[in-house]
Amino acid sequence: MTPEHLLSVYIDTNIVLLTVAAVWFFAKRLIARTPLKTVYLTQLHLLYGLIAMVVVSPIAIYGMDMGQRLGWLSGPTGISVSDFLVSQYLHGNIAMTPSKFEHLLMIRTELTHEIASLTSWLGYAVLGGLSVGFAIIVVRNARDTLQLMGMIRRSYVLRRIGRIDVRFTHETCVPFSTRGLFRHYIVLPTGLLAQSNDVRIAVSHEIQHVRQRDLTWEIALELVRPFFFWNPAFAYCKRDVERIRELACDQQVLGRNTHPIRDYCECLLRVCQTSLMGDRTNQIITPSVPFVQIDKRANASHTESFLKTRIMSVLDDEHPQNTRHMGSVLMLSLFAVVVCATIALRPVNDWSHDRLMLSTIVNLERLNSRTVSP
Repeated sequence: MTPEHLLSVYIDTNIVLLTVAAVWFFAKRLIARTPLKTVYLTQLHLLYGLIAMVVVSPIAIYGMDMGQRLGWLSGPTGISVSDFLVSQYLHGNIAMTPSKFEHLLMIRTELTHEIASLTSWLGYAVLGGLSVGFAIIVVRNARDTLQLMGMIRRSYVLRRIGRIDVRFTHETCVPFSTRGLFRHYIVLPTGLLAQSNDVRIAVSHEIQHVRQRDLTWEIALELVRPFFFWNPAFAYCKRDVERIRELACDQQVLGRNTHPIRDYCECLLRVCQTSLMGDRTNQIITPSVPFVQIDKRANASHTESFLKTRIMSVLDDEHPQNTRHMGSVLMLSLFAVVVCATIALRPVNDWSHDRLMLSTIVNLERLNSRTVSP
């Protein structure tokens, strides 16, 4: 596989991510008008499924390219935006000279070749920017992971529940959970041990994150972050994942009727107040899932307004039932939209009848310009 093919697959993957973000943006507004608006676990599964499409898309795109090169896939694989534009141009609906229109259609292919071949400053600038950004994110994630592992090693075991270690430490003000290869860890601040009820609530909350596989997803998202650090669609989807998983976790824990709603809300507020009294070094580092915290960074997920949203959601007694079928239909519909949009936005390498006509028109224009030139 040539560097140009790799770059093309990378661009296609980012287009899939942008498509997923756009589809999710409109899906949220659709969900807000359906009984699914308060079924946060279904919403979380929908978003996880869409993100999974981004993760597996490079393999699918590479397979499609290989199939076309080997002759296993022939002809167009769906409606293409570029073919639609060519058709509109040939019908006179786009006012542009043939050569400029052809250049517009080929601009991605030309830029991809220029960047991959490193024949100009653009290639070095793009490659350098991606490499530096990738390295910075990798180093930061490695640093945070080592700090997190060190905190867990220095903590003390309070209880073991199957493959889950419940530990406590003085190095954090906020309960959180994370995982290793084989074990999950729930880490509690030492000050929380004085409130036995808060300990039970925090442990129940973090165990629910384990059940939802949120820790695995958090680690997976941090592993792919270096590849999409510049893409705002990744930050948008990651922020929604962090928010919806907390709403889903609160709803699932309270749905078992093991904790009074008032005690749960008071625990959230107490832990949040305690975390604000500490310095920034006591904030939870990734990859982990905190119980509650206030992050004052721009575009953060855990903000004051989101804490209010969690409290209001907990106080809401509306819990629709029998929405599994609706969620499955919506998931399949969203997947179909993403697949169709991704195929439509991909560049077309075959020569259709319309493209042959466009090429002929461009050649005639060039021949005419040479004929009339002195």
